[in-house]
Amino acid sequence: MAPTTRAARNTISLKTVPNGGGVFRKPIRKQHSNGKGAWKFNDTDDHHNHDDQDQDVRESVEVHHDEPLQQLDGAGDMDEMDGVEEALRPLRETADRVGREVEAFAVSFDEFLIELRKRGDNYSAARDLAQTYRAFADNEVADLQKTHQKERMLKLRKEWRQHAQLSANNVQSGAKASRGGVVSEMKAEKVQELRGWQQESDTWDLFCTVLNFWYDRDARRRERDGKLANFAPPHRYTAEKEIWERFLLENEIALEHHLYKKWLERTADHQETDIDGIMEELEALSGSGKGLWNRGWLNSRERIKGEKRIRSWPSPSDSVQPQIRTSAGNDMLVTNLDPDAPARQDRALEQPDKYFERAMWVACWEMLRRGKPWAEIAAWCEDHNEGFRAAMLSPTLDSSDALSNAAWRKMCYLASESGCSNDHEAAVYGLLGGNIKAVQKVCRTVDDHLFAHYSCMLVRQFDQYLQTRYPGRVASFAVQRSEGDDIPDTEEKAQQAISQVIKRLRTDPATHGEAISPFKIIECYLLANDAESLAANVGTGISDLDSLRGGKEEAVIRMREAPSELPAEAAIAADSHALRIVTHIYCILTAIDPSEQPDNISLTAEENVLAAYIQTIRTVAKRDHIPVYATRLRHLRSILVMSRALQDIHDSRDQQEMLRLMARYGLPIVYILKEQLRYTLASKADMSNLVVRPVRIVEACEISQLFPGQRIIEDFSHGDLTDDDMMIVRSLKWLQLLRGHWELTFKSLAHALRTCLLTGRLACAGAIVHDFPSETISEQKSFSTLGKNVNVLDKSIAPEDESSDEALEWNMMRQQARAYYELEQLVHAISALALWVEQERVFTSDPRNGDLSAPSMLRNAKEELDETMAPLLTGVLLQADDEEDQHYLDKLRNAYLPEVLTAYSVALYTAGITISRECYIESMDLSVAIASEGNAVADAFVAAGRMRELVKIFAQTSKMMLIMNNRPLKKGFKTGKSLGIWEIAPQGSDAGVVATPDDS
Repeated sequence: MAPTTRAARNTISLKTVPNGGGVFRKPIRKQHSNGKGAWKFNDTDDHHNHDDQDQDVRESVEVHHDEPLQQLDGAGDMDEMDGVEEALRPLRETADRVGREVEAFAVSFDEFLIELRKRGDNYSAARDLAQTYRAFADNEVADLQKTHQKERMLKLRKEWRQHAQLSANNVQSGAKASRGGVVSEMKAEKVQELRGWQQESDTWDLFCTVLNFWYDRDARRRERDGKLANFAPPHRYTAEKEIWERFLLENEIALEHHLYKKWLERTADHQETDIDGIMEELEALSGSGKGLWNRGWLNSRERIKGEKRIRSWPSPSDSVQPQIRTSAGNDMLVTNLDPDAPARQDRALEQPDKYFERAMWVACWEMLRRGKPWAEIAAWCEDHNEGFRAAMLSPTLDSSDALSNAAWRKMCYLASESGCSNDHEAAVYGLLGGNIKAVQKVCRTVDDHLFAHYSCMLVRQFDQYLQTRYPGRVASFAVQRSEGDDIPDTEEKAQQAISQVIKRLRTDPATHGEAISPFKIIECYLLANDAESLAANVGTGISDLDSLRGGKEEAVIRMREAPSELPAEAAIAADSHALRIVTHIYCILTAIDPSEQPDNISLTAEENVLAAYIQTIRTVAKRDHIPVYATRLRHLRSILVMSRALQDIHDSRDQQEMLRLMARYGLPIVYILKEQLRYTLASKADMSNLVVRPVRIVEACEISQLFPGQRIIEDFSHGDLTDDDMMIVRSLKWLQLLRGHWELTFKSLAHALRTCLLTGRLACAGAIVHDFPSETISEQKSFSTLGKNVNVLDKSIAPEDESSDEALEWNMMRQQARAYYELEQLVHAISALALWVEQERVFTSDPRNGDLSAPSMLRNAKEELDETMAPLLTGVLLQADDEEDQHYLDKLRNAYLPEVLTAYSVALYTAGITISRECYIESMDLSVAIASEGNAVADAFVAAGRMRELVKIFAQTSKMMLIMNNRPLKKGFKTGKSLGIWEIAPQGSDAGVVATPDDS
């Protein structure tokens, strides 16, 4: 991922980003089975002949594209395919969307890390990044609103109606709430996506607020001091508005509450239905339509007027008032229409008027909740003929008033405790007077409760500030608060207070579900000034979730035993928006202040979040963006996570690009490649508890002219490459593409090949030898050491002066490659046996071939067999790097050398009757070679307990030599040797053997 300019970064971040990253492709290698035994590969396979003199990572590897799909026969197949495509479309759309988000955020984060090295101000870079992420979310919101805004508003109105505790039972008969049309499932998903993006935008807005307030405190305090210097000294006539501004500058805790309150007001304006929607719902429930707001207490007024026409009416001061019941007949009707009549007379209004009164207070509350200025609310009341309500708000509006409004706030506080017609009226008074208990009665959502906490706390803090700094303004108006209404005077107490609120919201059944939703969890951590603990707790939740799933995600480290109940933070792992936010908040905070290092347990949990997000990146095939996040991990964890991510990359070009990216970001490439190979072998070749499972090549049979009591199993090597085999081969491809590292490459190849042989994965072993021939690897890797591409294993081109430095270098390199080279020879020998048995059975299974000469394919198979067996008799797999390596080499020698050479002796026995009697002589030569000292072949037979088995085969071969000696030899047997040299002489003869004429 090449560096980009800031303009380019913003373009990528704020607009639709095209899909990118690695693409899953078919494996590079495919085995083509002919139904028999030999391994055969496509003739078009790339043999990886590269020139790496000028390249760190080779770029000449052939790309194998997917083969085209075969045409489907029949309309039914096409219909089925269309159905599958239709079913997969939502999944593809989701993957594309998440992939686009991943790419945009990764590009911006990469640029942020570059900016940190350039800027001296880390916090401004962090704010810029958070604003970029918010702008990306806003762009998504704008795009979705173009087509789904109507459905969104219907959804929000429906939710408000369900939670507003207003129903048609409160209003006139027949009144019904407005109903929106039925929203399709697809549109409902889009509405949910729209709301998710809006929540994400708000979360980044909150994070910016947190960054400004808590993490860049020095700059903020310098700004505060500058503003305070511009204020004139306060005096007794200073307006309370100016004192309020001074209060927010001098009291940091109050400023924090004020900032969070303003944020909650902004979010309410678009996360919930707007004021117009609420008004329409209230109108629909009233049954009066838009006339609701201008009618006042119309029904009660008409009822009172009607009573006055038919009876005498006492004055309001009379102790006895008319006893009139409401139309419903349940309550006594008020006899006066002044605003406080219901409370003063303890009587009721007519049901429609009662609903109107409540609707007016609901409207006032909702406007206050959304941060509407009090002047705007008062103007709205005036416009709807409710001037007395505007008058009640007026004390808060006159900024020129020299006197304090503390008395008015006390009045609001007392009014909220008694004498209110409904909960919303009490909530409005409570909000203005700082009575949180009155406000909580109408709070429906988590944000409502948080808003109530911050608003009421601000009022109480301000009154306390006035009492302390300007006692003359409030001395006679102090409000006696309830116990437990302590005002926090330190940051620690303020954090404890909000933590208690959040804890209560999580346990309250009314808000529990919302409080443990992913976005609310993030929001509450930020409001509680505990962003540092967010990633740690989420990481622990991810660990618990993975434990309950059985530990399926290898890169997630288990923190503790799986709990009986998952913590709420575990839900973030299942939400792509929330997980991405937590990941980037963690990355931003650790990047701007790397000195803050938690303990190892917390750091491990935090890194679980990164590991889970990297898994998301893998899922949407945006692997090119993994390295930038891996750099935020500790050394060992980055190795673990990156090694798992490499498992997904199949194509050579993608592998080359990933190597380049890892080098660019300074990741430990060698350790990563070693770990990915170790993990692949352990998981795919069952290396955890290694039990030697060599492939059986020979089996017992009846003694005949063709077989000496044993024969080669016809399909011993039959089997296609499995997906696990391909994973092992691909894990080795990384080492081939890595420039240099001769010893690492050959040791890794030897380790993988040895593991495949010990676990009986012959197809995989054959693929390794085919894809990574030692000659090719030597030519590719030798340049970094010798300065030229040469096959070091070819002794014929070695330096003539054996004492020269170059010759010593060659010898050392040959020693390092020896284990793989010898294992390669063993695999070639096994492959030759597979080819031989294939051709031999074709020839011998047909009785009509008894009198025919052996075909050329059988003779060629015999020649290849002889050629590949020769190296095994010179002493192989004897030298190891350490005791562990020697232990496994001994296991391999004892498992395969006796099996392979026994199979070879059987093949020579069969070749004696099918090709030439000279093969019997070769069999006797084989016995001599096995018995030779120095190659340790006989020791392998003894260790495997198979020497007796071999001796029997040679004995049967000797018998066949005597039988065949009396038969005429086929023309062309001219080697200078005779079967007669092995014939036992008659008793009394002077000679040990009886010579027979040459075949000639």
